[in-house]
Order: sequence, then C-alpha cells, then structure tokens
Amino acid sequence: MFISISGNVEEYDKITFGDNSKGKVEGLGKIEMSSEYSISNVLLVDSLNFNLLSVGQLCDLGFQCLFKPNEVIVSKIDGGEEVFKGFRHNNLYLVDFNPRKANLQACLFSKNSMGWLWHRRLAHVGMSTLKKVMKKDLVRGLKDITFEKDKLCSACQASKQVANTHPSKTVMSTSRPLELLHMDLFGPTTYTSIGGNNYGFIIVDDFSRYTWVYFLEDKTEVAHVFSKFAKRGQNEFNTSIIKIRSDNGREFDNTNIEEYCDEVGIKHEFSATYTSQQNGVVERKNRTLITFSRSMLDEYGTSEKFWAEAINTACYASNRLYPHRLLDKTPYELLNGRKPNISYFRVFGCKCYIYKKCQHLGKFQRRCDIGFLLGYSSKSKAYRVFNNATGMVEETYDVEFDESNSFQGAHVDIVDIDEEPLVEAMKNIPIGDIKPKEDEDEVQTIDQSSSSIASQDDSEQDKILPNEDVHVPQEQIDEQAQDVGTLVQAPQVAPQRRSQPTSGHPKELIIGSPTRGVTTRSRYTAAFVQAYSFVSSIEPTTIDQALSDPDWVNAMHEELNNFTRNEVWTLEAKPKSARVIGTKWVFRNKQDDEGNIVRNKARLVAKGYSQVEGIDFGETFAPVARLEAIRFLLAYASHHDMKLY
Repeated sequence: MFISISGNVEEYDKITFGDNSKGKVEGLGKIEMSSEYSISNVLLVDSLNFNLLSVGQLCDLGFQCLFKPNEVIVSKIDGGEEVFKGFRHNNLYLVDFNPRKANLQACLFSKNSMGWLWHRRLAHVGMSTLKKVMKKDLVRGLKDITFEKDKLCSACQASKQVANTHPSKTVMSTSRPLELLHMDLFGPTTYTSIGGNNYGFIIVDDFSRYTWVYFLEDKTEVAHVFSKFAKRGQNEFNTSIIKIRSDNGREFDNTNIEEYCDEVGIKHEFSATYTSQQNGVVERKNRTLITFSRSMLDEYGTSEKFWAEAINTACYASNRLYPHRLLDKTPYELLNGRKPNISYFRVFGCKCYIYKKCQHLGKFQRRCDIGFLLGYSSKSKAYRVFNNATGMVEETYDVEFDESNSFQGAHVDIVDIDEEPLVEAMKNIPIGDIKPKEDEDEVQTIDQSSSSIASQDDSEQDKILPNEDVHVPQEQIDEQAQDVGTLVQAPQVAPQRRSQPTSGHPKELIIGSPTRGVTTRSRYTAAFVQAYSFVSSIEPTTIDQALSDPDWVNAMHEELNNFTRNEVWTLEAKPKSARVIGTKWVFRNKQDDEGNIVRNKARLVAKGYSQVEGIDFGETFAPVARLEAIRFLLAYASHHDMKLY
C-alpha cells in the first residue's frame, strides 16, 4: 500500500486509542489512492488492526465526501472529478486501495476521462489537436489533462467517418499480357455519336496497361463485344485470358458473360460495392480518356457529336506515350515488343486538304476537299478525316494538314432534321453538306448558263430554289471499334425562272430586294415537288403509330426543341400533395392553299380538363399569335393613324 515510507517519526512517538491504550508509530509515508492521486503524512502504527482514513483531513486537502446508504464517493471539490469509492460493511465504510489487474481498463478510462470531457466541450476537436494545444501552452485552462485516443467517440464516428485508403501497388501482380483484364463502361453520353453510339466500353491489360475502347449503342452489347475481343486477342497475342475484373453493374454481372467465362475458363472478379478503388486501373484510364477528349474537342470547337472519335484517338495516343510506372516502358512496347513511332501524329481537329480520288475532274476544278482530322485508322496506314464536301468520315493517306492556329475556333455546324422544322430546314444547307463557317464562301454555285430559259430583261443570274434535306440512317460501327457515320447530301434542284414584279406591286411595298423576282407555283419543277414526298400523309392516332414513322418522330423532336427554346417549363421536385397533370400528343398535317400536305405537326398538350385555373396555372402562353389578335392590332393602328413595323 505504501509507495514510500520514512522512519523519522520523532514528533509522532505514540498515539492513543479510544480505550486509552497506546500504539507506537513506526513510520511516516505516502499511500496511493489512484493512478493520479496519493495521500501524504500517513502514519504506520504498531498493533493497529485496521487502516483508518480521516474524513476531516481529506476535506482539508481539497476533497469532498458523499456518503450514501451503501457507498461513499470521494471527489475533488474543484471540477467534481471522482477519486475513489468505498462501500458500507458492518456500519463502516471500507476503501480498497490495493491495485487489481481486473480494474486496469477502468483505471485507464478514469485517467483519460477529463480529456474526453474536454473533447466534447470543444466541439469534438481531435485528440491530437488538443494534445498539441496543451503541450505548447497556447490556451489557459487545460492544465494537467491527458489527451489520448484510447476509445472511439460515437458522435465523431457518425459524422466524420470516411472511407479507408487504398495503398498503391508497389509490386507487379501479373507477369504477362492478358493475364488480367480490367473492364469498365461509361455512358450514356449527352450526345449520340455520329455512329449512333451512347456508351464507351474500356478494357485495360493489367501487365502492359494497353487499352482498347469500343463504342456501343446499348450497354447490353457488352457481353457480345467482349466475347469477340477475347477470341481475337488470344489469337493475335498467342496467349490466354486468365482473369477479368469489373464492377457489379448489370452489364457485367449477368448470365451471358458468366456463361462465356465458364465456357472458356476465365475467372471473373468483382470490386466491392461502391469501392471503385479496387478496380482503379480502368477507372483512372476512363477519366484520363474523357479528359483528353474534352480538351481535343475544345481546341478547334469540334462538334461534341465526334466524342467517340476523340476518345478513340486519345486511347491510340496514350497507348504509345504513357510509360509503365514499374517497368518504365510504353504499353505499346510491352505488348508488341518494339518502340512505337509517333512521327505521323497530327493535331486532332486541325484543318486538312483531302485529295480527290477516282473522280472525273475538269481541268480547272479543285483537286482537293477541305475537312478536319479525326484520328488514325486501325485497319490500314491511313488517317481518319471528316470530309466537309461529302459529309462523310473517310480513311485516306493522301491528305495534307494545316496545324496552325488560323483554323482555331472554326466549328462544324451539323444540321439535323430532327432539330428543325421542315420548312426552316429547307432554308439551310443539306444535312450532308457540313462545312466550317470560314469555308462557306468556297461553296460552288450553279452557272447561270445551266438554265434553259434566258431573258434579256433579267439583270441578275437566276435564283436557285432551296434544296430539301434528305435524312439517311447512319452506318453501324465496324469490328475495329471505329465510330463511322455517313451523311448523304440531297440531289441539287434545277434553278427556276422567276418573273419580274408587276405594276400592281410598287417597290415601296416589296419586302426584300426588288430584283429577286417572283416564282409562281406553275414553275416548280418535279425535283422541287419531290422534296415534299418525304412528308407523311397519314395522321397517327396513337403514340405507337407515330413512333413507327420517322417523319412523325422528327415532328415530335421539333415540338420538344420548341419547348426548350421558349423555356416552357422548369423542372422541379414533385410536392407530396401535388396532383400530376397528364399530357397527350396531337398529330396533324399542315396543308397549303391548294390542299397539299407540306408539313407534319406534332403538339404535346396538357389534359386541360384536369386543370383548375389559379391552382394548376395562372396564365396561358403560345409562341404564335391568334389571327383575331393580329386583326385587332392592325385595326387599332389604323384608327390612330400609327405606323406598324
């Protein structure tokens, strides 16, 4: 019990007990009450059968005693921290100061209890911060307090817990190509590519870090594409695939892939749910390719519909550039055994001049078309370019590039019949005639002499009626995962003869140039009338009938684009008590004065009979004015002698 004792007890020779008997004092020392507190000036008395503790002296030393029916609690007056307890036995309160191993954990808890109390008081600041503040004496009021993280704070765990870190690999886990493949899928993308695809399927070899990328229209194609890749890869590199690793997406965790893996003996591993770090090789490659392609598209303002070509080119370049962190070689060299040659690389999206082949050209006609670079062919020694004149992606070797900054900022305007009304689309270039803005002046016009009718009164060359857009389905991607889209230009329409305005039309009442002439319906050629043959004459009665007709699908796209342009609605979360108003499609054919169908019109309308004014709507709006409103405006302007513009 005594932690120190001294025999110098001259002033305490003997003490007197309650029965007047005497006891000799043999020593003076110190005893330990707890790991933090001790009592000094304790007398060791001969023939004393019990250890006695003076309550009065404890109070004089700054302690307080709380006596209860079955126990006594001794604590500090300042702060109320408990020092020790005693229990009642035979009308006496007994205290046991002997240390016990079973109470070691309780002692540690008591030792650090004030530290955890201050942790809670100080907004749950970390223990390491509190220890540093007290050690450097940066504040007042934190003296002699132990700050040790010997347990967990439930409040901190609930609010501060983060995912565990995943250490980087420092050793190779594979010894040859195709031993382990990492796979991932991204999409759907904001824009459908020119090949009609919305997803990117990425495969990375663990040993070489060589990457393959395939573009898919739907994620269900993953199993089919992977089986083709596995067969071709194993034949090309004369080795077998041992394992593949992917996330738990349904495109990977399905019966088709599992049956194929079981058939050919491939082990399929999955990363833990919401733990993409376990498949970090392909996840990081996914981000790298998308970041690169975003920069490539942005440099020359290339349309985002070429995102697949940009990712394909970024993958092609990264396979020949990024050295392996441990092997210090490029993926191309690790897979093919030789260093890659990159001398033929050119800037993605830069202006290029494409030599015309297999065409009968006149002596004074251009020998090339203008386009821009999309990438490199995987099937031949050639470049992949977009030809502005033909509106097609081509693979050619005979091409010259202009990598200067003069082409920067020029972008391709892709006119899509799905995004414009038919009448408006007729005023623009055909869908296949995709050109950079700066090259519009180079479009060849039809010579005036091509017209079979001439007039001495016409001082200006004959005008050409606008061409009609012809929509042609896009081709599918080939087996080499190249994203190719084909756009076809409509045939040229022969120029029409126009007559001069008559005296009944004064020049001051003619809108536009007076020399433009007037075109009558009798002068429309068969080619012009042919344009209207693409308009559907059948009015659908159901949405299923409309979706089966491309002309009505285009009309529906036009209606949705009008909603977006006019900001008809704002998307909001549905309130719990709100009633959703249904919608329906109305399909009508627009006719001219002679009853000819000139346009398919689709309207998305709300079911008005279920709406209540003041609750479901406050006012109505239409992008066009009613005829009665126009008449009223004209009458009002005329009555007040106003000019109307």
